[in-house]
Amino acid sequence: MIPVWKENYKITSYQVDFQEKIKPTNLMQLFQEAAGNHAQHLGAGYSKLFEEKLFWALSRIRVELIRIPKWGEEIRIETWPCSLVGPFFRRDFIFFDSRDEIIFRGVSGWLLLSAENMRPQRADRLKIELPFNEGKFALETFPDRLNGSAETPVFSKKILYNEIDVNNHVNNTRYLDWVMDCFDSEFYLSHELKNFTLEFLGEMHWGDEVELRSGQEGSSYHIQAVNVKTGKAAFRADVEWQTNAI
Repeated sequence: MIPVWKENYKITSYQVDFQEKIKPTNLMQLFQEAAGNHAQHLGAGYSKLFEEKLFWALSRIRVELIRIPKWGEEIRIETWPCSLVGPFFRRDFIFFDSRDEIIFRGVSGWLLLSAENMRPQRADRLKIELPFNEGKFALETFPDRLNGSAETPVFSKKILYNEIDVNNHVNNTRYLDWVMDCFDSEFYLSHELKNFTLEFLGEMHWGDEVELRSGQEGSSYHIQAVNVKTGKAAFRADVEWQTNAI
């Protein structure tokens, strides 16, 4: 059993933005792919859980960035389960560059859900022993619930093919795409992403309409996505930026 999972990547042209920096969404995708591979190795991957009518759902994630790697860079991810926080299975992660320097780190909270009633399940439903890597944390604190005000409409969109994943709802990495779309090109030229926290609150499906709303508090922005039909928030996000040095 491998307690800390490691994978290497080379950043490709289709993963970067107009400044040749990897998009935050692709950071999340790389992390979740590595997390899924580790879960599979531990006996708690997608295929095994499908047999038990269970699945993993990412509920909270916080990422702190030191720098954003660019097209062509080689990076390494290390990820590991490290504790239970109430109903959440905590999994941390660190990304390194080719010089073994940390470029960003994060903490995530996952729920083990029943596919039949969508209710959180206890750890013993896995029927395996997870390595919790006691005392090994990428970040000290687990993210709390987000409650910042986000009332100013930014844009609306209808959920179509590209947002839908294997579970037939919007993939959580697409939510981060929507967050990043709340800022224009001039903002990106003058600001660098410092950290972001997301809290996933509800599913969205093909044909739903979502409205993105924003609110600012200093260098931080509060974002929420509201299901237009139900009026309920699908997710909330806090995003903090720093001004580029001249």
